[in-house]
Amino acid sequence: MKFSYHWLKELARFKDTPEQLGEFLTMRVFEVEEVKKSGDDWTLDIKVLPNRIADASGHIGMAREIASLKNYRLQTTNYKQKTKSKTQNTNALRIVIENAQDCPRYTARVMNGVRVGPSPAWMRERLETCGLQSINNLVDAANYVMLETGQPLHIFDADKIGVKNVGIPKSIVVRRAKAGEKMPALDDKTYTLNPDILVIADAQEPLAIAGIKGGKSSGVSTETRTIIIEAANFNPLLIRHASQALGLRTDASIRFQHGLDPNETARAADRLAQLIQEIAGGEVIGNTDVYPKKENSVKILFRPDYAARLIGAAVPGSFYPAAFSRLGWSTAKKGDALLVTPPTARRDVRIEEDIVEEIARLFDYKNIKAVMPETRLASPEKNMALFWEERVRDHATAIGFTESMLAQFTGDKELEAFGFGNEQLLTLQNPTSPETQYLVPRILIKYIASVAENLRHYDAIRIFGIGKNFAAGSGGVVPNVKEHKKLIMCFAQKGASGEEEFYLLKGATEQLLESLGISDHWYDDQRERGAGNGELGKIYHPYRFAEIKIGDENIGVIGEIHPTILKNIKARGRIAAAEIDMEKLTRLATAEAEYRPIGRYPAIIRDIAVVVPEMTKTEEILNVIEAIGGELLADTDLFDYFQDGALADNAQKSLAFHLVFQSPERTLTDTEIDIIIKKITAALEEKRWGVKK
Repeated sequence: MKFSYHWLKELARFKDTPEQLGEFLTMRVFEVEEVKKSGDDWTLDIKVLPNRIADASGHIGMAREIASLKNYRLQTTNYKQKTKSKTQNTNALRIVIENAQDCPRYTARVMNGVRVGPSPAWMRERLETCGLQSINNLVDAANYVMLETGQPLHIFDADKIGVKNVGIPKSIVVRRAKAGEKMPALDDKTYTLNPDILVIADAQEPLAIAGIKGGKSSGVSTETRTIIIEAANFNPLLIRHASQALGLRTDASIRFQHGLDPNETARAADRLAQLIQEIAGGEVIGNTDVYPKKENSVKILFRPDYAARLIGAAVPGSFYPAAFSRLGWSTAKKGDALLVTPPTARRDVRIEEDIVEEIARLFDYKNIKAVMPETRLASPEKNMALFWEERVRDHATAIGFTESMLAQFTGDKELEAFGFGNEQLLTLQNPTSPETQYLVPRILIKYIASVAENLRHYDAIRIFGIGKNFAAGSGGVVPNVKEHKKLIMCFAQKGASGEEEFYLLKGATEQLLESLGISDHWYDDQRERGAGNGELGKIYHPYRFAEIKIGDENIGVIGEIHPTILKNIKARGRIAAAEIDMEKLTRLATAEAEYRPIGRYPAIIRDIAVVVPEMTKTEEILNVIEAIGGELLADTDLFDYFQDGALADNAQKSLAFHLVFQSPERTLTDTEIDIIIKKITAALEEKRWGVKK
């Protein structure tokens, strides 16, 4: 908003130069975006915040802010008008407000004998400094008072309202517009209105769009002699919506849409009547004020000791009453506290902390020294779920997986591709799109879809993530929400057979579990029990998946994704996935984690490849190897799966393992490891499996 430097100086009597005033306001209250010369004056473009429009959008309000901050005395004016008689006619104009919530107050002054002409030079100069063009003395006076007080006003030609050429109109109605109603406006445009728009009307037609733009039919002209001054207060939401709907943004609408003080309308109307008498003549012959429910000032309890603690400075006790006096706020003692009454124009002051903020501004922020806060530091209770989640993330990234954080929403199209219906799903009330209207029932599907999409751009994908499955429980109109956090690991290679991906993912899963100190894990092949036909079979291949178990407890599933799903999502390769229950994993890791010191003696690694029938389980091979390896076999790792045409024709496959031998007590020799390898080879060959070393 643009303000005149000389006008502010006239009201607040400060000594700052325009640049100094701009710097002062920026540091203490509002940002001054520009200070520029304007004729014999200076224009200050001040960014008045929305919460201060009601009290600081006019020169008096801004000058009051400057005076209070600098501890100067604000120059005030007593607005007196010449009246036709000692007792004004309160029935000269009838005001009807159809809904008091739309218009909390409507104040009108009726004047007779005015003369329309050019404005005096001093008024034109001030309007131009503030970015407004001069029109005539009546319109300019209304704009001048708006710039002075912050209260928008409007002037109607009284003879053009109601029954024509009969003098003073009978009534003005504040109402909602009718559907399709039109109004030619002062900007020579005709606006089509609707019932969400508030209008000022007579018995026949709209006279103005309330708080935004006047109508052409009731505008003042050189023949105008009798006028009605309007100073009203409107519902800010109605003004904002109407301004947006019509594409009309005016100085008045900007002020009204942020909420103004209804107690200021009479004062502004009196000031305009006085100013018109000075520059256009005339007398006040009527005074009407409709104020259904008066807005009173709020009283707020203010505790000086609390304010000093909140500010963080030793504010002298005598400073508080002096500060409130500078602001123009009334106070009353209440024990050790004060009962403070800010003016109704300060609509941003509603609680004690708002008052503390005002005290801090007047005390000056530079007087508040920067000090470190004093508090007791106590270690928070360890969150084991977050601890193990971080451990999982650290290990998964260490073995080459990339964490992917996916949105936990889905839609009908994605659910259909994975064989899910939309029954018993949690539906969002306001989704951003049809594909995000549900909370995902199984987070695994988001990761599979992500892998399929990434296979379009990359040859191999290794991703993991921790997300939630959401399910609706029973519980009346609003269902209970059941959440289950899952660890998802996915691996895929473009155009690969899928067997290798499964075993590589299986090896990564084993590494992950062992890194958490969980060694008692195994894989339960559900094929024989027909579980592939159940819920898991909707996503996994019915003959290429297994449950991950610790002891007898199922903690997750690992397997290859069903070919039908791969076809539905147009995947360019087979996808292997594992999903593990994070709650169970956390509980078991906490209970079973054990410390293993780093070996002091070097390890010896040997590789061995075993050719076995295609249906042979990896566990069967490992059981043989580990039984012979004994205590010196520290670790086994499946690192390769191979099947060429010849092996496939014979229904065989080749699995290769790293065998890690290490002793905690001594350095092992190649000779003794060779003996163990020979025993392992013999045991494997007894199973009629081929061995390559």
